[in-house]
Amino acid sequence: MDLAFIVDSSESIGATNFALAKDFIITIIDRLMKDQQVKFGTESSVGVVQYSGAQAQEVVRLGDANIKTLPDFKQAVRDLHWLAEATYTGEALDYSLNNMIQLMKKENKIVLVLTDGRSDISRDKVPLNVLCGKDIRVGGLGVEDYSGRQPNQEQLEDVVCKSDPKPGFSFVLENFAELLDDTFLQNLTASICKDKECPDYKCSISFSDDTDIVVMMDSSASVGQKNFETSKTFVRRLAERFLTAERKGRATVRVAVGQYSRTARMEQELTSNFTQLSHHIEEAAFQNDGTDVMAAMSFALQHFEGRGDSAGNRKKKLILFSDGRSQGITEAVLDKRVRQVADAGVELFVISVGTQVNEVHLRTLVSRGRRDDITYAQRHMFRVPDYPSLLRGVFHQTVSRRVSLP
Repeated sequence: MDLAFIVDSSESIGATNFALAKDFIITIIDRLMKDQQVKFGTESSVGVVQYSGAQAQEVVRLGDANIKTLPDFKQAVRDLHWLAEATYTGEALDYSLNNMIQLMKKENKIVLVLTDGRSDISRDKVPLNVLCGKDIRVGGLGVEDYSGRQPNQEQLEDVVCKSDPKPGFSFVLENFAELLDDTFLQNLTASICKDKECPDYKCSISFSDDTDIVVMMDSSASVGQKNFETSKTFVRRLAERFLTAERKGRATVRVAVGQYSRTARMEQELTSNFTQLSHHIEEAAFQNDGTDVMAAMSFALQHFEGRGDSAGNRKKKLILFSDGRSQGITEAVLDKRVRQVADAGVELFVISVGTQVNEVHLRTLVSRGRRDDITYAQRHMFRVPDYPSLLRGVFHQTVSRRVSLP
């Protein structure tokens, strides 16, 4: 498979959204390599064109003179700067065809076009169907722009060659953060690998080391009583997966569940007894107060320490519900606390629900103090658009599988 990304970098996208688009590109590459064994650089090619207005395109290709390895390519993607001009999608598609797609050698060619779907067709005279009829599968990812305007559906259909005998596929998203939502990524991967075996997300999990897992639910007023109850159901599913997982050797697994708002409290200390744990989760009462994520992390750390059974040799994992918003914190203060968590040997995972998030704080939470390690951050962040989505499909299996990895 050869893969190309064509990414809208126009003014209407915004700097924050463009950064999310770059994270998305790297995430998709990593998923295809891990789940589909796609070998970029040896058997498959990959490239990115970012575009904006007239003659405003930039191409990055694995295999270029200064981009010899996949890490080089990922860094080149991260180094792309938001162009912030007009939106000439037709011209960009034609440029991509001539400067990237025609260099693809594989029969299975996939092109993903990421845009807010509002090309300036009054000035850009290149038709949006320029990739059609060329044996290319085009995927259109239309995202609402920063002002909340929906993508132009007619333009999106032209881009994905809907009238072709072999049409492409399209997704419409409410915001750029959804590009990193696990359910969406699974659906997109399935569309990309339509003609071959797709990943099985219903796999079992196992632990090869003694492991303690602490889950901290968000019980602040912004969550709401109903959503808090949904969180409890989801956490019970997670805990059951952890405590019934295969154990290799003599490994033991314990789970604790707490909640935080302005203050934090533990509903059940570390235990291997799922019946007992489930009962205390069910009894957890919604706090309906402020949000202090700093206190939640400090509180969780205390409950990993001095718990016997050679606690220092046990794997320690913290699952934190957070939208990145918290009273009275700065990025620097949060970064210091994140480093303290990492230095204590605790692996931090974050579940972010909804679209009203502090993106900078979320990135800090999953950074372990290393801002340049985007792959690590992506593996430790889970996003869903709303609380009901926690219970849809196999999301709890996806979370538990990733947390269980050594």
